[in-house]
Amino acid sequence: MKNFITACCLLAVASMSAHAQVTVTTGANTQPFKLEKKQPSFNAFSNASADYFFIKRVQNFENINTMIVADKSGSIKTLKDIRIERGTFTDNADVKTIIVTASKTGAFIERRTKSANKSSLTVRTVDDNGNVGTDEPVGDIDFTKFSNPGDWYVALTPDKKHVAILAQLPHEKNTPDQFKYFFLDENFKEISKGQLSFSGDTKKIPVFNFLASDKGDLYLIAEEFDNSYKYPVVYKVAAGATGTSIYQVTAPDPSLRNYSYTASVNSAGDLILAGYTQQKRTFSAGDVATMGTWLFNSSKPTQVKTFPFDKPIITLTARNIVYNGDTFFLVGEQYKEDKEASSMAAMQRAPFDENFTYTHGDIQVTAFSNDGAKKFDITVSRNKWTASNFDESLMVASGTINNKLALVFNDQYGKYFNDYREIKNYKLPVAVLINNDGLMDAPANFVKELNSRSSYYTLYPQFFNANNGRVTVLMGTNEGIKTEIFK
Repeated sequence: MKNFITACCLLAVASMSAHAQVTVTTGANTQPFKLEKKQPSFNAFSNASADYFFIKRVQNFENINTMIVADKSGSIKTLKDIRIERGTFTDNADVKTIIVTASKTGAFIERRTKSANKSSLTVRTVDDNGNVGTDEPVGDIDFTKFSNPGDWYVALTPDKKHVAILAQLPHEKNTPDQFKYFFLDENFKEISKGQLSFSGDTKKIPVFNFLASDKGDLYLIAEEFDNSYKYPVVYKVAAGATGTSIYQVTAPDPSLRNYSYTASVNSAGDLILAGYTQQKRTFSAGDVATMGTWLFNSSKPTQVKTFPFDKPIITLTARNIVYNGDTFFLVGEQYKEDKEASSMAAMQRAPFDENFTYTHGDIQVTAFSNDGAKKFDITVSRNKWTASNFDESLMVASGTINNKLALVFNDQYGKYFNDYREIKNYKLPVAVLINNDGLMDAPANFVKELNSRSSYYTLYPQFFNANNGRVTVLMGTNEGIKTEIFK
């Protein structure tokens, strides 16, 4: 079933049912906070007591994680930078990542010590006030060269009750990579550990992503090149198994290449990769034409399914996979990143300070049944926006509300109202719900609830947390930030 919904059809019924399906609650307090004017990296977690947001920026080669903790009413109770003593050049430490389980928050610290030829990983608990505890050892790596100390990867299982840790030992030429692994419980206490390698592959494995299932399966995602085309390679270690598996994930049609994709582990413990296809060309100019979608499920690793669009869609980027009962959704958007040309004087002043122009367009939704059959495509029309460097407000948040896929984003005020011409280009927060059969509700707008006509606050859908039938999104000005809860 193909459902292509246009803006005209949606807006014809928007005024009748704008608030029938989604409600929004504004957090009770606002905290002083100024977002960086460059794309920060971001992660979010949720448990029974709070929603957690971590916004990472790099300053003087240090990873600084701003922790934002909001209770279930949306009130921000903590906003604090998580930092540690960095040490010296030859004995240095940094925050590798921060993980929130069902019951605790832990900052995983990587320390490299040249005198001992050792890289170690420890965990420090972080309370909801941002206080950091002391080191608890996890594991270590021996190395011979300080420039080749190995790597650490940390993953939270979908049930939020286990943390999987992988240590990639320094690569030795013509030898399969060696790994150590550790499993911790939700209180960061060790459950098991061991070693593994992937025989038959003597190249260094370029780990791009690391995920783990509730039952203890480990998934490494690397990326390899076929001439100029990049494709994912999945390395799997099944829970309780003695062997390992390697799967090259390429489109079965030799005229197609795997394009932008995202990864997730489902409730059955299978790794899902879903993304878009592009036609292979010896030479291409202009924007990328996306030909369709592709899907990989580790339970059937020899199959890479592809599904064509009715017609190509320009510059699609995969954003999220959302599970909802017997259906899961691939959420993407028309998105383009262009590096701005710099003058020679600017390059000499700040050689690493590059500027970008970002373009965001329509949102694309593809639904699959859990057995891997495609159910439908829907294009959700929204205004095309451009921004320089700072485009957090142009992203899309996604999750489930009322057993439907929920998309939360900023659209153009003038598409929905024509009463104030001077603000027709203002950003208006909008939510769209789509059920598992491809029926889409009219978009709900929140001009009244969020005081959109007069508020200086802007919704930042890049910073969101979806859990238990609600989507929590950060909203802010240049000086302060608060939460909005869509449910």
